Amino acid sequence: MARVISELGKRGMQHSIVCLKGEAAIRDRFGDVVRIHCMNAGVNDLSLPWRLRKLIREIRPTVIHARNWGAWPDVALARLTVWPRVPLVFSFHGVDSPGPMPLRRRLAFRILAHFTTRLFTVSEASRRKLAEETGVPESRIGVIPNGVDTDRFAPALPKPEVGRFVVGSVGSLTAVKNHALLVRACGEVLRRGTDIELRIAGEGPERARLTEMAASLGMADRLRLSGLVGDVPAFLHELDVFVLSSSTEAHPNALLEAMACGLPCVATRVGGSPEVLEEGRSGILVEAEDPPALAEAVGRLAADRGERDRLGQAGRRRACDHYNMDRMLVSYEALYTELAAAKGGGAKTEA
Repeated sequence: MARVISELGKRGMQHSIVCLKGEAAIRDRFGDVVRIHCMNAGVNDLSLPWRLRKLIREIRPTVIHARNWGAWPDVALARLTVWPRVPLVFSFHGVDSPGPMPLRRRLAFRILAHFTTRLFTVSEASRRKLAEETGVPESRIGVIPNGVDTDRFAPALPKPEVGRFVVGSVGSLTAVKNHALLVRACGEVLRRGTDIELRIAGEGPERARLTEMAASLGMADRLRLSGLVGDVPAFLHELDVFVLSSSTEAHPNALLEAMACGLPCVATRVGGSPEVLEEGRSGILVEAEDPPALAEAVGRLAADRGERDRLGQAGRRRACDHYNMDRMLVSYEALYTELAAAKGGGAKTEA
């Protein structure tokens, strides 16, 4: 979201950001050019739609964009109470746990879709999932894939073949990212004789569990949990292989960034990952919850510098050709401009 807003701001679109709960963690990404409103809503806060209504009337946006489920119901209700009606976009960026949506959410999705101008998600897999689970026709759900800044995320100089073989990942230390699968797989690679080290950038509630698991597998001195990392490209440049072991993904930014850096990548075959990473051509896919398969893929790459180079170069080309930042920005700009024109508004404003 920060990348989209920052870049579209350079193209004349003004934005306001509304955080429903807590503080804006990305406030420092914008300076003074973007107004950020923190609603500090409580659990099941019945006053929130009415406070949002007041804010909409104050901002007078040309388009309202609700990003992911948490923002949608309250924003949709608030928007219904404002006239003239402002076009509403809902975008689905993934869920916190695998498996189907709860029935209550599926029913709510169908109702809210009737009161929403445009729906989109970030991958064909997510579009199919939404259509199958909610009954909303696929034709009503667009797709705007995530994009990566291929200038910022670019290959570094080749690493010398000395020291430990470094496997890494980027993602919150939460159950859905399933770093435990990666720790178990690396433990098996170590047991087979490869001098391996695992580095994970991210923070979350799984930290203690991952640390304990690494110790039980004899990897206590080989797991580095780097916490929140400011310079992600620099972190990626220290790796030999990137692994995304998630239980579910809509359209993985972390995988795109690693591919853009020219890293050979392994990912679990979930959600939008198979769309991003072409099996055998630009990376390796393994089944989720299969530590031996992941260990086999990592061990294979550790033993074959040629394959690592081939997959890394192919992944970089794919990220640049299909998932570059400009493609994504053009799609967002076209969507907002179309809705603004239909509304008859002049200023391009999103809340």
